[in-house]
Amino acid sequence: MSDIEILNGISWHLECMALAAAAIDNFHPPADSFKMRMHYSLYITNLMSAIDMTYEKYGLPFQEVLKENLTTSSFSGAEILGYIRELRNGIVHRGINPTSGGMVVGGVVCAMAPPTVQNRRGSPSYAAPAPLLRDIFLHCEIGTKPTIEHFLEAGFKEVASVKSEVVLNEALNIIAATPHIPDWAKEMARKNLTKEMLVKAQTHQMERLRGLLKPRTGPRIA
Repeated sequence: MSDIEILNGISWHLECMALAAAAIDNFHPPADSFKMRMHYSLYITNLMSAIDMTYEKYGLPFQEVLKENLTTSSFSGAEILGYIRELRNGIVHRGINPTSGGMVVGGVVCAMAPPTVQNRRGSPSYAAPAPLLRDIFLHCEIGTKPTIEHFLEAGFKEVASVKSEVVLNEALNIIAATPHIPDWAKEMARKNLTKEMLVKAQTHQMERLRGLLKPRTGPRIA
């Protein structure tokens, strides 16, 4: 997978996390149970997808730094990562409802974290590192986003180093090779698309990703 594909993929997952986090922080009583389940599930599945996508590119060095940055006084990073991963797997593959229990904190309805989660064989089992999923999410975000950004630095530099003429030619080649784009639209793109337009769009996209990689503020799990 190319650097630009990795950056675009990570950006998508972080956009979904941001959308879900905004909703999670604003579920006031009486909360809609369907929307709560949807947004909590959306957050955790995209968190793990962003982690997995970065791991596929950068391997064990990324995983080891991530585990170190997730560690608390009572839980190892591996345990927290295992909890998040198996909760995601349970949501996606076994229909687990991550919002089956909840409580009101500061006027916001918050989902209680399942006390333990297991893989499909029932072992190993991982304990929740905090009572509320929202707190676990925030802890993971604070530990994960800077780690991902650190490993993406080479990709950012590589994308920025590509000459604008190459960016334009690649875009025109993709358009020309796409069978469902009509010929008149291909011709219009050939005449009107400029390297300045593409560089501006790419710069905006990378700046947006940098912003998404900044974690929300708040307390980590002690």
